Amino acid sequence: MALLGGCDSLAFRLRVAQSHLRNDMLPSYWSESILIERGKAGIAKAHAIHVPLMQPEAADYPTRRNGVVRRPLSDFDAAARWPNIAIFALPVPQAQLLARIDAFSKSRSTLDALEHALRWLSFSWGVARTPNPLHDNYGLPSACLLETAFAAEGIDLTPGLESRASCPEAIWVSARYWQDYFETFHHQPLVGRWTAPHRYPIDEPSGTTRRR
Repeated sequence: MALLGGCDSLAFRLRVAQSHLRNDMLPSYWSESILIERGKAGIAKAHAIHVPLMQPEAADYPTRRNGVVRRPLSDFDAAARWPNIAIFALPVPQAQLLARIDAFSKSRSTLDALEHALRWLSFSWGVARTPNPLHDNYGLPSACLLETAFAAEGIDLTPGLESRASCPEAIWVSARYWQDYFETFHHQPLVGRWTAPHRYPIDEPSGTTRRR
């Protein structure tokens, strides 16, 4: 599993929206979450599985797959566009997880990922004064996909948070501060690596100053 942080206008809107989950209210590092599907050829030929807000044009209509898209992982290899990245390993066989995702893609009754995508697009584009979807418990669809798939395998990525309300920042917080939970209930810590060089510079005053 990986979290990605983009730096374009859409990513900015998504990262700021998640600031409400941070104690410091600063923008999140993350704007996307994906499952990395490794093949026999290794990471060079790996694929990314997610629910993008911008659904690609294709004969396979989004409603037939609940918005789930499988694409080459190399689509995300542009560091200039995706400067922030976190990668996590979880104790679930890949084949089982892919089966859960396949079931998710065929059943919108479990969680309608396209409804979430439309909510977030409306908010990001400033359509009809759409409020922050997180305030109405509409998580980012890719994170909700991961939550649902892992939950079906007995792993709660964000303890105490509904699957439908998940987002990359919530997964990030759990990965960093809920290590005891993963060790207790899954018998091993959540293992990962991350780098987040891209941040939005916000300078807070260090103290009271007077102008002369």
